[in-house]
Amino acid sequence: MLHKVFCYVLSVFLSLVLCIPAGAKPLKESVINGHVLSLSDALAMGMQRNLDLQAVKMNIPINTENVVVFESEFDPVFDASVSSLEEEIPTASQAFNEDVDHYTWTGADVGISKKFMFGLESHLAFETNRSRSNSTFYGLRPEYRDVLVLDLTQPLLRDFGMDPNTADLRISENQMRQAAYGYIQQAQNIGKDIEVAYYDLGNALAILRYRNKSRALALELVKGNQKKFEAGLVPITEVQEAQTALASRDEEIVFAMQQVEILSNRLKDLMEIRPGDPLYGDLFITDPVLGIDQTFPELDKALDIALKNRPDLQQKRIKVANQEIQIKYYSNQKLPRVDLGATLGINGLSGHGNSSSSYEGGYFDAISGMGKGDGHEWSVGLQFSYPIGNRAAHARYRRASQEKRQTIYRLKRMEGTIETSVENAMVTIRRSMERVKISERFEKLAAITLEQEMERLKKGLSDTFYILNFQNALIEAHIRKTTALFDFNKGLADLYLAMGTNLERYRIVAEINGKEINYDK
Repeated sequence: MLHKVFCYVLSVFLSLVLCIPAGAKPLKESVINGHVLSLSDALAMGMQRNLDLQAVKMNIPINTENVVVFESEFDPVFDASVSSLEEEIPTASQAFNEDVDHYTWTGADVGISKKFMFGLESHLAFETNRSRSNSTFYGLRPEYRDVLVLDLTQPLLRDFGMDPNTADLRISENQMRQAAYGYIQQAQNIGKDIEVAYYDLGNALAILRYRNKSRALALELVKGNQKKFEAGLVPITEVQEAQTALASRDEEIVFAMQQVEILSNRLKDLMEIRPGDPLYGDLFITDPVLGIDQTFPELDKALDIALKNRPDLQQKRIKVANQEIQIKYYSNQKLPRVDLGATLGINGLSGHGNSSSSYEGGYFDAISGMGKGDGHEWSVGLQFSYPIGNRAAHARYRRASQEKRQTIYRLKRMEGTIETSVENAMVTIRRSMERVKISERFEKLAAITLEQEMERLKKGLSDTFYILNFQNALIEAHIRKTTALFDFNKGLADLYLAMGTNLERYRIVAEINGKEINYDK
C-alpha cells in the first residue's frame, strides 16, 4: 500500500514540454526597448516559478504523509519490558528459617501486536520470570516459569469488516487525489492569468504603436501647415490647431506607455521575476496576436469536456465519495459492540532441583517443557456493550447524510456555473469575431476617407479640423479592431479554462496517477 502511495505521488506532476530560454533575445528597437517573450515561454516560466502554485503543490506531500499515518495503524507494534522485585517482610512463622520473609522476583516479556484491516486485533507475547523465597514451602514451587500467549479479539458487529476499519485510510487517499486536482486547478488558473496578462500587454503595445502613428500624422500636418502659413496660404490658427492636436497625442502616448509598463510588471509578477533577475528591469514585447481563423470546439462538445474534466468538479466528486465512506462508517457505529475474544497459551516450569518434583532443572528445562506443550491454557468468550439510546452514533450518521446532500447541491451548482462560464466564453468569442469583421470594414472606410480628405486639403478644399477628425477616426478604427482581436483571444482563454484544457492547449500536460488526461475524448 505504501509503495502504491509513493508511486502515486511521483506520478502527480505538470510535465513542462516547453523550455524556458536561458535569456530572452533583445527586440529590434522600434517604439520601445524591450525583450521578446512568447506566450508559451511565459506560461512555462510561470508554471515553474509562480510561488502560489508551489504553495498549493505542497498539499500533495502533506496529504501523502496523512496516508502514511493511517496506513501505520495496521503496522506491527513491538513491545518489551523487564522488571525486578525484592521484598523482606518480618515474620514469626516457623515456615521461615529467618526472622523475615525474603522474596525476589525477576521477569521479562516481549511481544508483538497487530491490527488487521478486517478488525481483528492480535497480541503474541513471550513471558519469562524467576522467583525465589526463603520459605520452606517455596521449594515445592518451580523457580522458572515461561509462557507463550496469543490473545485475539474480533469484533462481530461494530467495527467488523474492511469498510469501517479502513475508512480513514481510504478518505486520506482520496484527499491526496483532491490535492493533486487542486494543484492542477491552481496551475490552470495561473496559466489563464498569465495568458490574459500577456494579451492585455500585447493590446497595450499595439495601442502605443497606433498612438505613435497618430502623433506622426499630427506632426506631418504641423509641418505642412507651417509651410503653408509661411507661404501666406493659411492663417496661424491652422498651425496652432495642428500643434494642439500634436500635444494631445503626446499625452495619449504617455498614458499608453504607462499602461504598457504596468501590464509588463503584472506579467513579471505572475512569472515571479524579481529584483536581481536579468529580465527584471526590461519591458516585455509580445509576439503578434493570432487571428480569428483559430478553431475551437462547438458549445455542446465544450460543455461535455468541461463537465468530465474540470479539476474542481473532480475535487467535489471525490468529496462526495469521502462522505459516502463516512456514512457507511457511521452506519456501522450504530450497531452494538459484540467482540469475540480468545486466548491460547503454553507454559513451561522448572527449578529448585527437588527430587520429589517433576519440575526440577534449570531455565532451559522450562523452555523445553513449554515446547512439549505439557502446560497449556485457553479461553474464549463474548463481550457485549451498547450505549443506551446510542444517540451520538445516530446523530453522526444523520449529520454525515446531510453533509453529503449539501455537497451534492454545491456540485450541481458548480456544474451550472461551469456551463454558464462556457456559454459566456462562447458569446465573447463569437461577438469579438463580429467586432473584428465590422472594425475591418470601418478601418478600410476610414483610411479611404482620410486619403480623400488629404487630396481635398491639397486643393484647398479642406482644413486642419477635418483632417484631424479623420486621422482620429482612422486611429480609433485600428485600436477598436486590435482590441476586438485581443478580446477574441481572451475569450478563447476563458473557454479553454472553463473546459479545463488551457494548459494542454500549450503542450503543458497534466497527469494523474501515471495516466495522461486526454480532454478530447
